Amino acid sequence: MPSHVPNLGQIALILASAALFLIGWLISLGRLWRNGEGLRIAAKACQWTAVTAAVGAIVWHARARGSWLPLEDNFEALTWIAVLLSLFVLYVQRTRPIGGLDWFILPFVILMLVAAAVFGRTEPNSYRVYSAWSWLHLLSSFGGAAAFCVAGAVGAMYLLASARLRRKDLPPTRSLGSLERLERVTQMAITLGFALLTIGLITGLIKVLSTSTALGPRWYGQPKVVLAFAGWIVYALALHTPMTPSFRGRKAAILSIVGLVLMFGTLVAVQFNPGGNR
Repeated sequence: MPSHVPNLGQIALILASAALFLIGWLISLGRLWRNGEGLRIAAKACQWTAVTAAVGAIVWHARARGSWLPLEDNFEALTWIAVLLSLFVLYVQRTRPIGGLDWFILPFVILMLVAAAVFGRTEPNSYRVYSAWSWLHLLSSFGGAAAFCVAGAVGAMYLLASARLRRKDLPPTRSLGSLERLERVTQMAITLGFALLTIGLITGLIKVLSTSTALGPRWYGQPKVVLAFAGWIVYALALHTPMTPSFRGRKAAILSIVGLVLMFGTLVAVQFNPGGNR
C-alpha cells in the first residue's frame, strides 16, 4: 500500500472523531429542550476530544509516510478542513458566542471527516507538492473551502433567524444571534474565502499554462475547473451585496449557500480527478 494511503487504524481514529462530533452535535441540539450546564459541558468535551482524535490521526499519518508537510494527500487535506472548522466553532463560542453555530457547522465537520475516511484510501489522490506555487495553490484552495463552509452555514442561520423573526417564532432557549451579526460574519467569511479562492485559481491557472498536468489540453472543461469558476462568480456577486441594498440580507445568504454547494461539488470532483499536481 502506498505510504500516503492511511492505514485502518488511522481511518478508525478519523471515524471515531466523526462519531464524537456527532454525539456532541446531538447533545448540543438537546439543549433546545433542556438548556442545562451539564449538557453544555458534555457537548464541549465531545468536541474537544474529537478535535484531539482528528489531530492525532494527522500526526500518525504524517509519521507513517515519513513527512510532516501538511496537505500532501486528500486524507490530510479533508481532515485539516474539519479541524479548522471545529476550532473556529470552539473559538467563537468561547469568546463571542453565536447561539446554534455548532448546529450548522458541525455537520460539515462530520461530512469532511467521513469523506477523508472514504476518499483517503482511493487512488489516485495524492497531492504531490513540488514548488512554492503548489503550496500556495493548495493552501489557498482548501483555506477558501473552509471559509466558504462558514459563510454557507452562517448564511443558513441568517435565513432561519429571519424567517422566525418574521413569524415571531423565536426559540424559547437559545437564539441564533442578531441578523446584523450573522450578516457581518457571513460577509467576513465570504471576503476571506473569495480572496483565497482567487489566489487558488490564479496559481492553478499559472501551473496549468506553464507545466504539463494530468488535466490535459482541454483543462478548462474539467468539472473541478468549471465548478471552481462558477463558485468564484457566485461569491463575487455575494461579496458586492453590501454595495447593493436590494441584494443584502436574505439574497446574500442564499448566494453564500449556492456558492457552498458549488464548492462541495469542486471538492468531490477533485477526489475523482485531482490531476493538476501531476
